[in-house]
Amino acid sequence: MHLNPRMPRASVKSIASLVIAAAIMGLVCSLPPASGAENREVAPASSSGLNAVERAQEIPPSAVLATTWSGPSGPAAVVGDDQNDLYIGTGSLVIPSRGWQGDSGGRQRAASCVDCSWKITRYCPKADFAAGKCRLIRLGCPTGTMRVRVWLQRPGESWTFVGVTCQGASRPHTVAEVGEVVRGRAVALLPALRAAVQPANGALLGIPAVFRTGQPAAGIRGANLSVLDLAVRLDSRVRWRWSYGDDSAEWSAAPGGPWPDTSVSHRYTRAGMVIAQVRAVWRGRYMVDGLGPFVVPGPALTQDAAIPILVQPARSHLVG
Repeated sequence: MHLNPRMPRASVKSIASLVIAAAIMGLVCSLPPASGAENREVAPASSSGLNAVERAQEIPPSAVLATTWSGPSGPAAVVGDDQNDLYIGTGSLVIPSRGWQGDSGGRQRAASCVDCSWKITRYCPKADFAAGKCRLIRLGCPTGTMRVRVWLQRPGESWTFVGVTCQGASRPHTVAEVGEVVRGRAVALLPALRAAVQPANGALLGIPAVFRTGQPAAGIRGANLSVLDLAVRLDSRVRWRWSYGDDSAEWSAAPGGPWPDTSVSHRYTRAGMVIAQVRAVWRGRYMVDGLGPFVVPGPALTQDAAIPILVQPARSHLVG
């Protein structure tokens, strides 16, 4: 541009300002759309119905994995990438019921398939969004969550679309992860083992000693827990193993009780000091957000108690 030397200084400044403004506008127009625009809740523009679109959806190959998480028992089989696959993982997947759209058995199949791989993908893939194939619609997901698709792959089979759900900021969880937390919570819920015997001052030869554990016969029934933001219902049954200290032992489904409850009793045949021992053995099952039941992982939970007992001969006394 050539400027007239006689042009007023104000006009020169005005032209310079216009040049700068034009450059800025060109820069703004060339910028890519904000990343937040890609995360809007979107749906395919097709009006042929949700299920038809999902059945025709082509799953892109996995991109470079970006993140891993550690669970209670080591690295969890859940990862995320920066393409259409928001999360991929292996093992039984817990799909929350809130916002679920799919067949009634889809969530249970995902939760029951221990050897399966699974993916949670964008509801509208990035490429479709960029090509204008998606339109904004109300999807019914709560604030802070986004609409996603869930896919399942059994060993040796192709990927299968399972359904659509709402995914929040926290990552998906497997049944194994939930089970580890449930196990820890179950330990804290166990009622105390308060073993006792009658007579309290020692047993008598030939006369049954009466034992009790001080625990409920029903165990733990219907304990409602919140685990990893999921509703869990826990049931745990208990049995007791008694060793009476004289080489005799037995299992009991009854907790015993004070006299006249003789459901747990033992007759000693030799005098002397013995140590009676009891072990409570707990085995639990749980439901998570309507899925299950699943066995609480790991070995049975146990509690132990010991009772020292002096066994004495019964003696007769003259009264009167």
